[in-house]
Amino acid sequence: MRALGLIVVGDYALATGADTHVAFVASVVGKANQSIAWAWFLPADRVQLASALHEAWQRPLAVACFGGLGGGVDDNVRMTLAALQLGREQVGLSRHPETEIDGVKTCANIAFFSGDPKEAHSSFARWWGSVTPDGDGGVLATERIHWALPESVQAVEARRKAKSDYPTVAQRLTAAGDGEVMLSFTGTSKGKAQGARKALQRALSRAAGS
Repeated sequence: MRALGLIVVGDYALATGADTHVAFVASVVGKANQSIAWAWFLPADRVQLASALHEAWQRPLAVACFGGLGGGVDDNVRMTLAALQLGREQVGLSRHPETEIDGVKTCANIAFFSGDPKEAHSSFARWWGSVTPDGDGGVLATERIHWALPESVQAVEARRKAKSDYPTVAQRLTAAGDGEVMLSFTGTSKGKAQGARKALQRALSRAAGS
């Protein structure tokens, strides 16, 4: 059985226990014989949200996050993501790829939904169907290669080309256990992740031979 990570942001669920997202998500993914791998409940606090998002990015699962998408000063998700992305740039890491399609914001392997069940649940059902067309159940496949920092002009262009060819595959720089840097390609299937990796390696080979 495959699985999905779940984050619920907001003080209401913590104070009252009146959450509807977990039950709804469980019913939707359960129809495809899938399951919720874990569920985190967070207050409307950007520091705790930043920590949770960073941890979720390290996990090889698709993750759904409900709540925190306000219309102004309470838009904790966008403000936290902006801070995290800026922080990555400041330490020489690439930004996680972000999209916003049909009202669903995604950043790497996390999709963000409103905290309002009437709005969020229909969006989640559509999104879940879009990421599971091949039966992967939202589980992401990852390919990794060793990578050198700082990135050369050729390396940056190769990554850009691979992203253009495989826009749904996230690229992420991480530290390996031996202290080296790894470049990870994460997609909704093994084939997509491999395709992006091979596209980048072909671009690097062409650059080296020119």
